[in-house]
Amino acid sequence: MNRLTEETWLGSPQPASRSKGNLNPLEGSDGSRAAGMGGSRAVVLLLFLMALFPIGARAADVGNCLMCHKYPGLSLVTEDGALRLCYVNEENFNSSVHSKVTCQGCHTDVDKIPHDPAKKVDCLTQCHIDEPTTAKKFSHEHAERFLSQSVHSKYDPNGNLKEHAEDYPDCKGCHDNPLWRPMAFGTSQHAGMSESALGRCRVCHQSDEFIFRYYSHVTTRLHKIRNPKNIAEACGRCHNDPALVARHNLRTQAGISYNDSYHGKAASFLDERIPDCLDCHVRKGESVHQMLSRKNPRSITHADNKAQTCSSTDCHPNASAKLASYDVHAGFTLDKSPGQFYFTVFFIFLTGCTLLPLMAIIFLDLLRRLFPNLILRKRS
Repeated sequence: MNRLTEETWLGSPQPASRSKGNLNPLEGSDGSRAAGMGGSRAVVLLLFLMALFPIGARAADVGNCLMCHKYPGLSLVTEDGALRLCYVNEENFNSSVHSKVTCQGCHTDVDKIPHDPAKKVDCLTQCHIDEPTTAKKFSHEHAERFLSQSVHSKYDPNGNLKEHAEDYPDCKGCHDNPLWRPMAFGTSQHAGMSESALGRCRVCHQSDEFIFRYYSHVTTRLHKIRNPKNIAEACGRCHNDPALVARHNLRTQAGISYNDSYHGKAASFLDERIPDCLDCHVRKGESVHQMLSRKNPRSITHADNKAQTCSSTDCHPNASAKLASYDVHAGFTLDKSPGQFYFTVFFIFLTGCTLLPLMAIIFLDLLRRLFPNLILRKRS
């Protein structure tokens, strides 16, 4: 427990008059024994609470928040009449990327138990975790800086709020608390932790808790934390909304059109080799928050850059520039994509003209087999 958290939860620091040698929790500052039964109960209660929670949970839950929030039915009704679930799944939280962040690291306004209704979390708050490359307190400010320069920024280049600014996403509009994702490669038998790799970690590191946490952090970042289908669904929460698409004069419902493409069809079968929204809209090696408009010359979806994007090493390295002329987000509507619209209508008509007569022949043949003596009209 760090000193700031200890002072917040346990009150002000111990008075200087206490002698350093007095480490008995049942003795007062004057050396006399405190009320025996009261002190004993406090110690027993503390040991009982420590036994309730595993070491991994105690590492983040220094305020013992799970004493209440572990119950699935815990909820409240907000001032605007909405039902808000306050349950925290301990197992999921301890397997998530925020497992080492204390509850108070995000809920900075909670300083007592029971507490007042918690305020909305500010993701730009500095955490108690140190960023190892700078030795500074970690913060998501760099992500906010990239987002403010992207197509999803609520502000225009002059710093003024855009029209319909409420439609633009904030941190929690795209992010939940994702779980560590086990490696799906590097192991011949099954996906998950490589025992041989863990054995190498144990050559130097003694704490299994640290080994598992560090291993999970590194291996999760070696591949996508979500599969293409999940990413498309996350983007589709906004980009499939007809009202939002109309308000911002977007060309098409991007999520639906992606699902109609070859990429989307393969993604629906959980094929992770398929490019998702981020693969095509974010330049390799840059933050995923640096997503630019297709009208921006620096964007990889700009007309001058699309051919290079599609012919990258990970996608279609031998493809010609003509491949980039295909409209991945074609709306298949007469006013926006007339070529694709007529092409689609033609194949629907062709499919119907081929299958319907065949189905009729199969039905008549089945009818004859079931009723071999059936006569619809007597012969003359």
